[in-house]
Amino acid sequence: MLVKHFSHLVYEPKHSLEDADRQPAKPLDIIVHVALLALIPTLCGYYATVHLGWDLGAGVPFTLPAEQATIIAIASYIGFNIGVYAMGYGICWLAQTFDVKPNPMHCIELAAFTSVPLFVLGFAALYPVIAVNLMLGFVAVAASIYLLYVGVPIFMHIPKEEGFVYASWVVSLGMIMIIVFLGLSVFIFSWLT
Repeated sequence: MLVKHFSHLVYEPKHSLEDADRQPAKPLDIIVHVALLALIPTLCGYYATVHLGWDLGAGVPFTLPAEQATIIAIASYIGFNIGVYAMGYGICWLAQTFDVKPNPMHCIELAAFTSVPLFVLGFAALYPVIAVNLMLGFVAVAASIYLLYVGVPIFMHIPKEEGFVYASWVVSLGMIMIIVFLGLSVFIFSWLT
């Protein structure tokens, strides 16, 4: 069911989110879809890091041995999954401020919807030029934030004005989570090298 909604996100995001709100996904569907989506950046990043090499603008492409890249890929995969569920929990936690009592799985479903552009960005790793990936990353982040601002009022059943404030808080929470995950990534990477 989620695949149908995900496919309509590109050209009918509001309609797709409204449909998803009317027909909430089953917990197993959410788990499977998040697990499959997290494979995109994991596998593409692994392939680019081991076989293609990243062009950092310094001349020689940067590669890693397969053993190190495997550890980083596994850690990334786990981090991507944890990130979606943590955002879903954060969305639920912030709901009490707005006197909303959503189903936690519905919050995780919203987090999964808003993370789709970021997961699809993983395909950009197959063209491992850091400048191109950064530009595409800005577009993916903008699309995710847009989906969040559209989706919060729909999924939480609150007015758009309150939804704007709510979504802004969620974006702030997401930025904090990104900083934490980046810090952990640097720690893991420095431990491996």
